[in-house]
Amino acid sequence: MAIVNGNVIGNLSGRLGNLSARTVEGKTILAARPSSFNVNYCPAVMQVRQKFAVTGNLAKNILSLSTLEAIWKTVKVSGISVFNTIFKNNFGYSSTDKPTVDNIITPGGFSLPVDTAAVDADKITASLLALNTTSIFAPEEVNVSANAVVCYTDPTNPDDAPYQILALSKEVANFDFAQPYNFQLDLDVKQKLMAAKYTKSILFLIVASKTADGKVVQYSSTYPKVS
Repeated sequence: MAIVNGNVIGNLSGRLGNLSARTVEGKTILAARPSSFNVNYCPAVMQVRQKFAVTGNLAKNILSLSTLEAIWKTVKVSGISVFNTIFKNNFGYSSTDKPTVDNIITPGGFSLPVDTAAVDADKITASLLALNTTSIFAPEEVNVSANAVVCYTDPTNPDDAPYQILALSKEVANFDFAQPYNFQLDLDVKQKLMAAKYTKSILFLIVASKTADGKVVQYSSTYPKVS
């Protein structure tokens, strides 16, 4: 394996002849690829591969929300990508065919005071108690970002994928941390059509406080709900 600092050859990824390349924190890492590879189909190995696929899909959707990406960047260690940090923290909770209620979309945080939460055919709604009942907020924390990742499971048609994931977010300016708050995240047409194919769902919900310029200050732990 070789590590190239700087951008002499640019940021590379993928296959380069008998080498594979990936870029982590501006460093291009080159490694020799095996000359041959035999796929192992034993049940234990297949289960691990299936969990890898499920966890990777969840991590990709978490990263699709900029607030969640910013949160995970604060806890990753040098040399490990944000994706791999999310993956590592979720792999043990995933099942072989879908995420579970134990998966997380933030690495800890203050307890989210949810009164009610629901996944409907066209929207996600939640009623929160005052956030200052579970954390202390500084004067510079003026905005809130609500983020939801929903895993739809149990398709009505067995030919459809066993699960689908979507990610939604909403920014609320001039937020009052001392008052209860009701918010709604609307699904677009494509998301509604996808959701209609499934009979159950797992909701992963968090909020994050932000400064006026959009910097995350605090964030909640993951609130999960199975419907």
